[in-house]
Amino acid sequence: MTRTIATTPRRLLGVGLASLTLLGGAAAGVATADTPAPAAARGTVHAAADKVCTYYNGVGFRCGYYNGSATIGSGNNGKAVKEVQALLNQTTSAPGTLKVDGRFGSRTKAAVLWFQKKYHVKPYDGIVGPKTWKELRLK
Repeated sequence: MTRTIATTPRRLLGVGLASLTLLGGAAAGVATADTPAPAAARGTVHAAADKVCTYYNGVGFRCGYYNGSATIGSGNNGKAVKEVQALLNQTTSAPGTLKVDGRFGSRTKAAVLWFQKKYHVKPYDGIVGPKTWKELRLK
């Protein structure tokens, strides 16, 4: 017995969204039926490793890795770096996606520099200090 599957616009949309999700569309900030909308559209977004970035009034975004504002840069490792990586991935339109691994390497530095230039956070040095933390949390 042969079964014919109808190709209605709704079905095609569902197949397209499922394909986009499988191909990583959700990681690029594209909202699908099974993934949240980007930060600008919602107060909560999902970060890598199932951490959730949540916006708190008067505080800004928190992703659950680190709540402080210590100055960090190239060569640093740990929870503060993971927080920066998750914030850049989930609450900005930074080009590319950073691996949330807690290692502040060249890709993280490049993303921080992009962020600082895009949002006019001086100095443009690729170091996450108090000014950059404040802006990252508010985006």
